[in-house]
Amino acid sequence: MLRFANAGAPISTPSPGGTLAAISHCKKLGIDAMEVEFVRGVRMKDQLAAECGEQAKKLDIALSIHAPYYINLCSDEEDKLENSRRHILESMHAGSFLHASPIVIHPGFYQGRTSAECAKRAKAQFQIILDEAQKAGCKNVLLGPELTGKNSAYGNLEEIVELSSYFGLGKMIPVIDFAHYHARTKRINNEADYRKILSFCEKELGSKFCKSFHCHFSGIEFGEKGERKHIPVSKNSPPLLAFLKVMKEGGYSGKVVCESPLLEKDTLLMKKEFEKL
Repeated sequence: MLRFANAGAPISTPSPGGTLAAISHCKKLGIDAMEVEFVRGVRMKDQLAAECGEQAKKLDIALSIHAPYYINLCSDEEDKLENSRRHILESMHAGSFLHASPIVIHPGFYQGRTSAECAKRAKAQFQIILDEAQKAGCKNVLLGPELTGKNSAYGNLEEIVELSSYFGLGKMIPVIDFAHYHARTKRINNEADYRKILSFCEKELGSKFCKSFHCHFSGIEFGEKGERKHIPVSKNSPPLLAFLKVMKEGGYSGKVVCESPLLEKDTLLMKKEFEKL
């Protein structure tokens, strides 16, 4: 089953809002997944996270988490690495109460380093994180390095797939942001372009990749340095219907997280168009 998710609470969530209200509102709207946005920091208490997790389970709303933006696992500054690990571990801790997976992560920045050097640094940090998470009893929470939208950021398609292959799909899955890929490469124009991306992933990770799929989708405005801002899916940058057709024909299961500024409107549009196929 492929679910279409909001990136955060629906804009129309009634006041006073919050994650618990957002989950219930998703159900009311007919949206069956949501990505909990911890992008400014993890501030959710365990009791609330448990309540939200039970509510989501009861209403059949599949949850995932976006970890804080302030992460750079490629840094050579120990305080930045320590804070990055903390943000991810706090997200994993909350995820174990929320029954939310994966934890979507922006891995880091090149800052003059080669891709190979960044990969070496990120792998070392991810291993520490996974070891600490196991000691803390975090279960059933996958890490999800995200395909990043700026050319200065470590995390292109090949890099996130290689990370996931290194740790295995039981611990880590690549989170393909198709808008970010389009911003970095300017190369999504039709169904064949989507198939090329997904075929590469399946070749490197195996057919199981199709059954634990997690991705982001929106329109994107970009320049020479990559991503500028997310825009509505109707702008077809990258093309929406071609994406949905490839998802349908491939039998993908998992979650498609809508990051359009129109949020629930575009989430429901994507779901409706997918169901028409």
